[in-house]
Amino acid sequence: MMPGKTLRKGALPTSASSTRTESEVVAECALQLRMIGDKWNLRQMILNMISKIFCPGRGE
Repeated sequence: MMPGKTLRKGALPTSASSTRTESEVVAECALQLRMIGDKWNLRQMILNMISKIFCPGRGE
């Protein structure tokens, strides 16, 4: 880490992150990707609902 830089919230120090196994890193990555996908899906569902309310005749 460079002097004067602060860690991001939730970031692990270098020594702690080096002790994590590859499977733990893969699991964490998969979890974060799932959360991103869930948020994107919710956003898309809300947009679809809004479009059905304001444009009921379109897309059918």
